[in-house]
Amino acid sequence: MAKRKQSERHPQPQHKARGQGSQFDKRARLGQPNKCRQRTSVARVPLVGALATIVVSMSRFLHPKVCFRLPIIVAGMMLAGGRRVASAWFSAAGVKGDWDRFYDCLSSVGRCASSIAMPLVTMVLRKFDPGPTGHLTLAVDDSPTARYGPKVEGASIHRDPTPGPAGGDWLYGHNWVSLCLLVPRGLCGVIALPLRSLLYVRQKEIAKLAEKYDWTFRTKLELTVELMQWFVSLVRSKGMTCQIRLVADGAYAARPVLMPLIKQGIILFSRLRKNAVLFDLPAPKRPGQRGRPPIYGKTRLNLAKRVGHKAGWTSITYRCRGQNVTHQFKTFLATSKLVSGVVRVVIVQFQDGSWTPYFCTNPEIEAREILETVADRWAIEEHFHDVKEVWGAGQQQVRNLWSNIGCWHLNQWIYALVELCTWDVDQLELVDRTDRLWDNPERRASHADRRRYSVKEMLRNQFLVDRVKLPEVHKYRALIETLLGLCT
Repeated sequence: MAKRKQSERHPQPQHKARGQGSQFDKRARLGQPNKCRQRTSVARVPLVGALATIVVSMSRFLHPKVCFRLPIIVAGMMLAGGRRVASAWFSAAGVKGDWDRFYDCLSSVGRCASSIAMPLVTMVLRKFDPGPTGHLTLAVDDSPTARYGPKVEGASIHRDPTPGPAGGDWLYGHNWVSLCLLVPRGLCGVIALPLRSLLYVRQKEIAKLAEKYDWTFRTKLELTVELMQWFVSLVRSKGMTCQIRLVADGAYAARPVLMPLIKQGIILFSRLRKNAVLFDLPAPKRPGQRGRPPIYGKTRLNLAKRVGHKAGWTSITYRCRGQNVTHQFKTFLATSKLVSGVVRVVIVQFQDGSWTPYFCTNPEIEAREILETVADRWAIEEHFHDVKEVWGAGQQQVRNLWSNIGCWHLNQWIYALVELCTWDVDQLELVDRTDRLWDNPERRASHADRRRYSVKEMLRNQFLVDRVKLPEVHKYRALIETLLGLCT
């Protein structure tokens, strides 16, 4: 029998048996503190301007011993590149030997997310106050972030809405129910400013978290109601009496969401199922008729038959994702058990013959406003794309439950802060494409352009403000400007 030829590769190192302590055991390190290790008190390149002011305000809701670390972490988020793990944040911020304390700060951010978000919400409400006769429009939706490893707390199997060419219909990770404020911004259409999120954990995974964190199971619908109640209480506490609207996907058009929010005076917009149970309006109560008036009519409405009927279609032009579109539509009033009352239904027929029904819980709102509000919901999908592509949400590779919650909120908040701090900056300043002659100079500024502008302001303040008295300052400034263009 021939002998096997010896491999030329070096043998792989054998790992130690499981169960042995790690060389980075935190308990042993804390039991023997090193007084000589360097501590981080300020970021290598600090935040500047309004961004620094609002982050400091948000950090005051943390414990006084750890609150100074939040601006350092945010500065690292602004400067980090490549794969945006938490250690990349700390490295870009210049964190020294006390790096483990910054991981603890991420956990503290997750625990205090509802309080830390209050200065951001206050800033948003002050900037976009519609007045007592106006309205605020919010959007809610859920989005998953892929994770890796069997010991990531709160992670489970969720449906992937954007699998991609090589992806499957499911992914392993976290699922976040996010609440965003929709605000118009000129030619850019409508953008979504994230305010707060809640983590959805499947019921089969609750047992693992209940023992350690006393975590209870809540559906996505219950999380939506909790987010809206938190926002409404915050708005009313500031004396604002404006109308509040919520637009959501058809998955949230359910009675457990609609009924609690309608009682608080919130108007809801959403997509309607094509086989939804609808009835006509009830007949008026006859004189002398005893009992309460009926809620629903006696005739059930069929949406498919309404679409198939050729009469009643009207052409309408409305704003959809920053441009005007023209479609055929029908609108009528109906009664539904979803709201225990009257809703306005709008059926839109597209150029390819397909159709989609929408509804609003306020029957007095016109069809054009319903269609524009439903179209504005797409801004939250663009937000999910940018917060994952530009800021790397879900790449932090932390395993603790509260640390994961803190990292997701920091990615969302830095998105909103960059948008707010560059809101009034001229388009020409945000988009500098002098070194890219092939690019369209009139293209609107993306979120990545706004982040790049904010980073350049931080670096200019660090390297150019105090160097004006140096010899040959013009050459020095040109060199630094070239370096900034390469770094960002």
